[in-house]
Amino acid sequence: MNTMIKIMLGMHKIRILATAAALLTVCSLLLLAAMTTAIYPAAAAAAAATTARGPGVMITGYTVEPAVFMPGDTGTITLTIKNMDPQALVTETVIETPSGFRQTTDKTVRSISAEIETIRLSGIRGVVEWLEKGTRLDRHINIGALGPGESIQVSLPVKVAAHARDGTYFPEIVIDVDNGVDVRFPIRVDVESSEVILHEEDIPAEIPRFGSREIAIVIANNRPNSVSGVNVFVESKTGELEFEPVARFIGKLEPFEKKIVNFTVIPISEGTHEISFKVEYRNALNLHHSWLVSSVVVKEGSRSRSSVRLILVDAPDYVLSGDVARIDFDVANGLVRDIRAVTIVPEKEGVKILPSEYFIGDMEAGDLFSASFNLHTHDLIVGEIAIPFRLIFKDAETERRFELPDHIVHVEIREPAENALPVLVPVIIVLLFIVTLIAAAVLRGKMKRKPGR
Repeated sequence: MNTMIKIMLGMHKIRILATAAALLTVCSLLLLAAMTTAIYPAAAAAAAATTARGPGVMITGYTVEPAVFMPGDTGTITLTIKNMDPQALVTETVIETPSGFRQTTDKTVRSISAEIETIRLSGIRGVVEWLEKGTRLDRHINIGALGPGESIQVSLPVKVAAHARDGTYFPEIVIDVDNGVDVRFPIRVDVESSEVILHEEDIPAEIPRFGSREIAIVIANNRPNSVSGVNVFVESKTGELEFEPVARFIGKLEPFEKKIVNFTVIPISEGTHEISFKVEYRNALNLHHSWLVSSVVVKEGSRSRSSVRLILVDAPDYVLSGDVARIDFDVANGLVRDIRAVTIVPEKEGVKILPSEYFIGDMEAGDLFSASFNLHTHDLIVGEIAIPFRLIFKDAETERRFELPDHIVHVEIREPAENALPVLVPVIIVLLFIVTLIAAAVLRGKMKRKPGR
């Protein structure tokens, strides 16, 4: 009995000791946690910050179109916006007490989407502003959520003031992030007022009335950026000049590039005429123009070497009635292009001239051809006659027909000497008599010398 009581008392004491040990362990752990918090407040704050931090939004790139604005131009700024938070973040925390106790914990923090409320342009007043400044549409609103690691592109319409000075400006892009830190980012915008210009390359002061002439101008892009959709137009305000073609398409001009453009001018009438050139081009989507005005003098009687010429080579000053007179011409193509259907036509009615027209055909630039006519005079009255010859041809490219002013040839028709033979008879008789006397004298001299031989 006594033995059983002792055993039971011993077991009770063991339970009391175990309970006391458990309470001591709990108190130690609580004390350790309190000490850790007091000794390492930065670690606790970092954990709290990691839990509370918002998404990180950045502008990772942008483009400006056009690359260089002209005053008054509109364009776009295209942004690439990215939520820089990764999909998930695993953190490792190491806690070490002064007593040397180390405790390591791993914690996974889930990223959250960036709630972008608005994207707006903080422009430079009077220089670079939102395209629709002053209206409700002066910003992008309700962009929405941008997931971790995701990016989007957003275009902002902008306008440069018409009076803006040349230079570089830095308007700011402002991104309002509802659950994170707002972003302010400067954007470079260049403004340059230089233009695409025209200047003369080869425009003669004078051109002949008949025929055509090639003229040339230079198109020069004086801008630091390329331009597109370049077209060149030419016209005459009075309509007294025609052009082939009336427009030429150039396309794209690189920065500071120049090109030569050729047109063919065809005069309609003589006089001084203006030529107006216009170049049309685009800086991005903005349409611009430049002009050049020149002039030429068209002369009706021009016989310059740069024209088609009918040249009189040979013609008699006079011809006896009933004879045939030969008239020779040269035709010279002094143009820089070919001509077609070249024909010389005598224009005198009632006069027999053969051939009735002289067809040469095609002539290349610089060619020289000859043509001859026979004037029959048996039906013509005595006196001077004026015979006009006309040169007709077509421009090989435009098919336009030209007629040069008549080239006048003057020939005198003289009466043949009908009484010439009776006048010569006495002369012939006298000559025959003299010859007879001389022959008789020679013969008598020979007969006298013969006996003394």
